[in-house]
Amino acid sequence: MKLMIAIPVYNRKKYLEIMLKSLKECDDLDKTFIRVFNDSSTEFDEIYLRQAFAGLNADIVTRPKNLRADRNNYQIMLDFLNTNNDVLFICDSDLLLRPDTIKYIYSAFKKTDGFLSMYNSDLHRDIYFDGEYVYKQDVGFAGICVSKDLLKSFVLKQKVAPRSMDFKLSSFLIKKCVRLLVAKNSYVQHIGFDGQNCSEKSIDFSSNFVPISDFNKKIINEIMPIVIKRQSEMIKYLLFKDKYKRCGFMFHQPHKHFMQNKLIKRLKKIYSSLYPFSN
Repeated sequence: MKLMIAIPVYNRKKYLEIMLKSLKECDDLDKTFIRVFNDSSTEFDEIYLRQAFAGLNADIVTRPKNLRADRNNYQIMLDFLNTNNDVLFICDSDLLLRPDTIKYIYSAFKKTDGFLSMYNSDLHRDIYFDGEYVYKQDVGFAGICVSKDLLKSFVLKQKVAPRSMDFKLSSFLIKKCVRLLVAKNSYVQHIGFDGQNCSEKSIDFSSNFVPISDFNKKIINEIMPIVIKRQSEMIKYLLFKDKYKRCGFMFHQPHKHFMQNKLIKRLKKIYSSLYPFSN
């Protein structure tokens, strides 16, 4: 299995440096090919990136203009399909990796339907559990591994980069009866809380990440006060500032809400029959 690690980059140099240090701690990194996709950053240039990734089996791709997250990820997929690699691992520049992340991908991916996420985000709904994995309703792009065959079948249906492409990919895979398997204990952790797809009203974080290196522990200890503060702000927002939006949802989208819950119940039955629980 040939693994390509795609790293989308746009500014946020401090997070990139943390991610890179944790990546360099990973076992079996020499078995992978790394491609960095610089989305026309203004905080640094290609020379800085080449120096930062020196000594690794890495290539730098610089966009002539800023594409933003969805279009950049779409171009990453197209780029990957033109390589001789088998599996794409999207490693956002604001992820913290456990040292055993790459080794886990090589051992676990062969047990999947061609999809595996390293990131058990608290923002994405669980629909089933077994001894090792969580089965999700949807996932974000950060930390996912997907086979070339599955990605090709998805990309060929897209004439242009769709908005909310991660949710569209999730929906596409579920309709193909592909399990959205996620490592129950996250191998990566999201540490960047300000970005193109992040806001102060939400926080994408996994409570299932166990830092197993001294560097991991140091970073987690530094970001926990930020996480606690943001979660408190989000709870206040949901309780006191969003009542009209929530009422509007209940009045104007009951069919969508009902159909979503109906889909979840159907998926739970499918998963429990095909993949019985095992410790």
